Amino acid sequence: MMAVYASHNDLDRMGIIPRGSPRQSDFMFVAGTVTKKMSEVVRRVYDQMPEPRYVISVGSCANSGGIFNSYSTVQGCDTFLPVDVYIPGCPPRPEAFIEGIIKLQEKIRDEQFRWSRWR
Repeated sequence: MMAVYASHNDLDRMGIIPRGSPRQSDFMFVAGTVTKKMSEVVRRVYDQMPEPRYVISVGSCANSGGIFNSYSTVQGCDTFLPVDVYIPGCPPRPEAFIEGIIKLQEKIRDEQFRWSRWR
């Protein structure tokens, strides 16, 4: 994540600015291993985001639970969140991050009459 926000890849060019509050966010990165205890908190943050909201699952731990198959680990964040784009890798490369964001932008562009007819 730090390499993606650094000057070489610079997500600011794509209009992506990290926000500290879910009330100002359009999409959420879910990165890393999610435990069952934290899944409730992540879901609450997702519910506080304004519509339209999108989720990107980053890395094999968030996508499928990774190598951690235990009683306390969620096997994929798509069990409690509607995921729009999956970014593979452990850890994913900065190019994969950018490609996942471009896929999300394409998905948003292809939506028709979802929120407003003038969008």
